[in-house]
Amino acid sequence: MKKKLIYFFGLQLLIVVLSFVIYGNLQLISYANMSFYVGGTITFFGLMSYVISSGFFDFFTLSMRKVFTPKHMKDEAKSMRVPSAVFSFSFKPVIALGLSSLLCMCIALLVYYS
Repeated sequence: MKKKLIYFFGLQLLIVVLSFVIYGNLQLISYANMSFYVGGTITFFGLMSYVISSGFFDFFTLSMRKVFTPKHMKDEAKSMRVPSAVFSFSFKPVIALGLSSLLCMCIALLVYYS
């Protein structure tokens, strides 16, 4: 739990610094914009790692190896790992971190527009 809080507050600090550097000032709307960019990017990478680790692209990868591999290299192509075997890290903390940043963006927008 402590590690997750450190990552969360580190990400919020990064968002504040990026907001100040890019927009030149620190306002609530610039924080919300930067939270959207950073949180959306992290959530996207987390969801992509989920899709790849679930085995969605394994059949496609194996099919492409069968079609485009020369005949003298067929044994080497069969011994290659599939993408789901390469992605062995947990994607849930990455998705949770991205969604928590998007939640902070929603809270900032609610405060801004109220």
